Amino acid sequence: MNIGACLRTSRSFLVCCAGLAALLGCGGALLPSAASPKLNQSADFSLPSDTGRLVSIPLPSARITVLDAWAPSCAPCRKKLPALHARKAALEARGGKLVLVAVLAEGESTDDARATLAQWGVVEPFLVDRGDTLRRSAGVSALPTTLLLDARGVLRWVAPMDATAADVVMAVSTLR
Repeated sequence: MNIGACLRTSRSFLVCCAGLAALLGCGGALLPSAASPKLNQSADFSLPSDTGRLVSIPLPSARITVLDAWAPSCAPCRKKLPALHARKAALEARGGKLVLVAVLAEGESTDDARATLAQWGVVEPFLVDRGDTLRRSAGVSALPTTLLLDARGVLRWVAPMDATAADVVMAVSTLR
């Protein structure tokens, strides 16, 4: 595969990225957008919970809303999400509220997402994004993605792909 040729068009670039991720064993899901989250943009939106209740983001009771976007088919999510969930108490002690957001593909159900979380050892409510809300509202284009929103809904931090749960806790601690 000629990488230089792949870079000639955005479409080819995304196809190459997907191919490269597969070759490297990453398994990260690419969403249908070349956009990426931009700091200091407003990201106010609502999503249904896994029980169907509409939830506003940012959470009104949180100093920092920690959005962790994942998908049942996302291999890297399998490690990152449980590790972050294990640090939930540390996040809350620093004013953060963890919100899991299942980005579901066509054919994936809320029950599929719930079963996936259970397989990963996580029994937690989550929000459901079936309509590209995160892509449109926050610029999320790849999974897993962890975002920190302040109380006004302004995107303050985007976790790098190699960020650990400890990095997310530290980022919450440093945001004022």
